[in-house]
Amino acid sequence: MQKQDESASYRINIRSLLERIGERREIRREIDAETAALYGLRFAKLPEIDGLLENRAGVLLFTYTLRARLLLECDRCLSETEQTVEAKFTHVIVTETASEQNDAEYLLAPDAMLDLAETAMTDLRLSLPTKTLCKPDCKGLCPLCGQNRNEGTCSCESEGDVTFSFEA
Repeated sequence: MQKQDESASYRINIRSLLERIGERREIRREIDAETAALYGLRFAKLPEIDGLLENRAGVLLFTYTLRARLLLECDRCLSETEQTVEAKFTHVIVTETASEQNDAEYLLAPDAMLDLAETAMTDLRLSLPTKTLCKPDCKGLCPLCGQNRNEGTCSCESEGDVTFSFEA
């Protein structure tokens, strides 16, 4: 892993990679806490990028593994929980597209500069599950008093499930 001062800039020039078939460049970076915070996520272990930029027959591919340990809030009981992420991503990088419809299929780098932090953090956010749980059998909060049911019971439980009860 490169030292922090060496990886402070996440924008890398890819012009030579775009122009030379067979050209390769290994990428190893850790996203610093300040940059990661800009994306609205908290981390127990900052995101690390380990990958390869490679021109294959005139097509520039960016293939990398992203590793991080996030601090998230459980959707049922609101307690803090850690989630480890290790995901692989592959992008085709282009400097222009024929139409706006193609923009979603490619990673656009119009100035031949690739922003590693933006790419990795966007991929990370899109790879997160829509529902975060501290554990698969999380009991959540009591809808009446707010007691965390994983930590104990309350007197409200004897009143039954009030999820869909309405008063007239």
